Amino acid sequence: MCDYPHAVVTGASSGTGSAVTTLLAASGYHVYAGVSSFADGIALHQHTPPGAGVISPLLLDVSRPVQIGAAARTVTAHAGASGLAGLVNNADIGVFGLLAVSRAFVPLLRQAQGRIVITGCASAVMCAAVRRELAPWNTRVVLIGPADSPPEVARAVAQALTGVGAYDVDASFMQF
Repeated sequence: MCDYPHAVVTGASSGTGSAVTTLLAASGYHVYAGVSSFADGIALHQHTPPGAGVISPLLLDVSRPVQIGAAARTVTAHAGASGLAGLVNNADIGVFGLLAVSRAFVPLLRQAQGRIVITGCASAVMCAAVRRELAPWNTRVVLIGPADSPPEVARAVAQALTGVGAYDVDASFMQF
């Protein structure tokens, strides 16, 4: 086990997911980057900022339950009792994929009183329902709507995970 806080980012192969992964690693996280191919994972791992946390590629197609389960087992085996500080549901997924990924990682999120951050056009009503379900375990759910650029979303995600307003972010598209 490592001393870094742990986070999982889906859709990390490019764009917003890649930007979130890199920023969280630079902030000292051990990031499990959900990628669609091993080549994407190697490329992302090679971009770990010097002196930063860790980026571990994780083959994760959020529409495939077998890969979701394998990903959850991999992270659980490494994170252990420290749990998961954050789950960033960034992949372009429907409701079922989002719920399946969230459900798979809830036990780890509960252990660390972590947060779920959902990016994109997910339903605010669905996010509110998940938020109510996880409230007894102090697991926060944050919805970050579409923004102009991947770096802007990455900064908002980092702010949402840490709960610290250390980033200069226009939070008008964030719903807590």
